[in-house]
Amino acid sequence: MNSTGLKALDNQQLVELTGATDWASREAASSTLMERGIASLDDLVQGLYHWNWRVRAACAALMDHLADARCEVALQHALHDSSPHVRRHAIHALGCQRCKITPLQADIVALLVERSLADSSIRVRRVAVHQLGLQAHDQRAVEALQTIVDRETDVKLLSRARFALVQQQRSMNHECPARFE
Repeated sequence: MNSTGLKALDNQQLVELTGATDWASREAASSTLMERGIASLDDLVQGLYHWNWRVRAACAALMDHLADARCEVALQHALHDSSPHVRRHAIHALGCQRCKITPLQADIVALLVERSLADSSIRVRRVAVHQLGLQAHDQRAVEALQTIVDRETDVKLLSRARFALVQQQRSMNHECPARFE
């Protein structure tokens, strides 16, 4: 479908299209929803409860930039989704506050700590640990990250946890955070 055809679709139709089997259609629908911005948010929130995991993941991913208070409950629910793809995008959408017009008011650190320690997917845990390093200094984050460093064996998870600990220390000392490469 070309961009003119996509523009004729309403937000609910575009949300459905984010679950298409072909990448090009999913990407085009997501781009159009992003262009519509906050006007698409209520439909994205509904999309987090869709039967298709691709739709749920796309909606969570779009909330990285578009989320506001209306999204908090749905994103927290998505942290326990059956699909690790959905959980990973929900973690990023909750944890990445710098992309949002208004920061979310949920206890982000508590949510990230829980997922970093308990998620069944190593990829989800890695994202949660990385996001902990981006939060303002919080002793709960430091303790969880130290627990991960002390007990985990996954090289990528350990690398992210060590980096996040450094970031937490910098945050405590009011230094500018470094970029994770």
